Amino acid sequence: MPLYRVWYRNNEEPLEFATLARSSEAEILDHVLEHERIERGAPATVQELIARHNLAPVRYTEDESEMNTIG
Repeated sequence: MPLYRVWYRNNEEPLEFATLARSSEAEILDHVLEHERIERGAPATVQELIARHNLAPVRYTEDESEMNTIG
């Protein structure tokens, strides 16, 4: 089970969650939106959702891997 840690809006503490399989960037962003209680709204790209909801920068690690940036 991969463990994800996601930082957004320069928060000091990451959002942490585990999944049964590896998650795509869109699925990782869905966890952020759910945690923030933000509705996805009209269809949009990952980059558009990050900009629309002022989430940048969105960065994550998977199982202690190197830091990755979304968008």
